[in-house]
Amino acid sequence: MRRTRGGYEAYWSLALLALMAATFRLWLPASWTGTESYPSVPMFDLAKMGLSEHSAGLISFAATLAIVVACFATIGWGRSRWTWPIIAVSLATAVMLDQHRLQPWAYQSFLYAILFAAAPRDESGRLSESTFRLIRLLTISVYVYSSIGKFDFQFLHTVGQDFLKAPLQWVSVDVSAWPTRTRLIAAASFPAFELCVAIALSWPRTRMIGVWMATAMHLGLIAVLSPMGLGHSPGVIVWNAVMAMQAWWLFAGSVVEGKDEPKPDMSRAGALSWAVVIIALVMPIFERAGYWDHWLAWALYSPHSSRVTVQIHESAIDQLPEEWQAAITADDDSDRWHDFHLGQLSLVVRRVPAVPQARYQWALADRIIQQSGIENRVRGKVQSASDRRTGERDEQWWTRRDEFEKAGKRFWLVP
Repeated sequence: MRRTRGGYEAYWSLALLALMAATFRLWLPASWTGTESYPSVPMFDLAKMGLSEHSAGLISFAATLAIVVACFATIGWGRSRWTWPIIAVSLATAVMLDQHRLQPWAYQSFLYAILFAAAPRDESGRLSESTFRLIRLLTISVYVYSSIGKFDFQFLHTVGQDFLKAPLQWVSVDVSAWPTRTRLIAAASFPAFELCVAIALSWPRTRMIGVWMATAMHLGLIAVLSPMGLGHSPGVIVWNAVMAMQAWWLFAGSVVEGKDEPKPDMSRAGALSWAVVIIALVMPIFERAGYWDHWLAWALYSPHSSRVTVQIHESAIDQLPEEWQAAITADDDSDRWHDFHLGQLSLVVRRVPAVPQARYQWALADRIIQQSGIENRVRGKVQSASDRRTGERDEQWWTRRDEFEKAGKRFWLVP
């Protein structure tokens, strides 16, 4: 596949197919994947929309099938304007029917699909250079926001330490023996390097350095997140591979921008394209305040996100599916209450990360409680995003059903 403007559309179609294949339990019917027990969380009340769970499942499968067919059509034909609106609408439909599908790469693919659909093209059907500049801008913003989100108490003291320990343990280096200040500075080197990648990609003279840095960063993440490291889900590893290759497609040499071509007129990108890019660039600023989702703000591998913590009484454990037991911890303090980790549940059943959003986790807990009939044997708390400097969170405890429902009224897009 040649690195050309038309080739990039085929490349991203192939990448989207690979990512959906790696996370197939999200996209295929639950009866096919053995995940019927894991509740879907739509963005709206299906009953008020006149949809049953069965009809919603059919629509969801149709959306998945439409994405797959449109991606293959794009790959086979090289360039096809009409396939991208189908992909954008189908992705939006699939996410509306189950918020768990709102993975960062799915959001990225949705943005790209709109840009590809709205982009002006030349006589041969190739995307304009102005569109590629917008895509480069979006890509750089991913690295900027992702790095900034990690200059944070929670990352430096938790995930950052895990990232540090994983590769050093391969060479028998005991990080725990280091002074605390040294360990924190070492953990801060991860987001610092990522920010340098963004800066290097922003300037023509340093762009190739940025490409090599991005490649090294993603390959390093693949190693750390692989089974020989932290053992993350396949989708995370595939996305890192996709991002590493994308750096070469978008920034290496003169792949899409010929030397003899005039400087593109960015006004030709179109109002819709600019509106999408501006929203994607500006809204992450409001993530910590709760007005934008953490993943949509590229808060990646950053544990500062809002969340719902759930505890279940031991008398209710047997009412949950047997495979869910891996998400329930032992009763260390002998009070008969066990931590029920929704994030681990997602990894056990669907093999993908849980959406790091209190809104989604509250709705997921609500469905689990109702379908299992354990209303009076569960308790927990809703936690806000953490403070960047101290790591502290606002917490709202609930022990009764009415307290739980009251905690959920603060969220938007909860059916």
